[in-house]
Amino acid sequence: MTRILLALLLVGTVSGCLNLTRETRDNALLTSGFDTMPEKYCTTDNSPATKADWNKATVIEETITDSRYESGLITLWHEKPYIIRVTNNDAGDRSFRAPLFFRDIAILKAVYNNKPVDAPCINAVALAPGAVAELHVVPLKKGDYDYHETGLWVPFGGEIFSTADVGLIYVH
Repeated sequence: MTRILLALLLVGTVSGCLNLTRETRDNALLTSGFDTMPEKYCTTDNSPATKADWNKATVIEETITDSRYESGLITLWHEKPYIIRVTNNDAGDRSFRAPLFFRDIAILKAVYNNKPVDAPCINAVALAPGAVAELHVVPLKKGDYDYHETGLWVPFGGEIFSTADVGLIYVH
């Protein structure tokens, strides 16, 4: 009986997510292009970002075209300010999911299509066709982090599969 109830719950959850249109998905799962997670899973001390010299920030461009990240490699330096700009040139929705990287950065601000967004704890950026997202960040830890497109992501269940290229963020 328990297996049947769990199976029905899973099928109901997945079928509900698969039937979302862009309009309903924006209201149900996303906040202005940013998929957020509970603050207990990310850095809450953003003072390194507020103290950074943003006049010296490096702009990093990543573009999604034909379901591929054009750069595929983002190289950053620990404790330096960066503006990461992600642009979706595809006709369909795309995402830039880098949960481990987003947990290890201080965020000054997030911008979606030139509008500031209150997204203190980011899990991913979901981009409509032609959309541009900017993240003003300071990496707090050295290491390698992947970023990728999400094929299916279920709340509380996590990522089911990726549908596009995988990129790498390397923090020196």
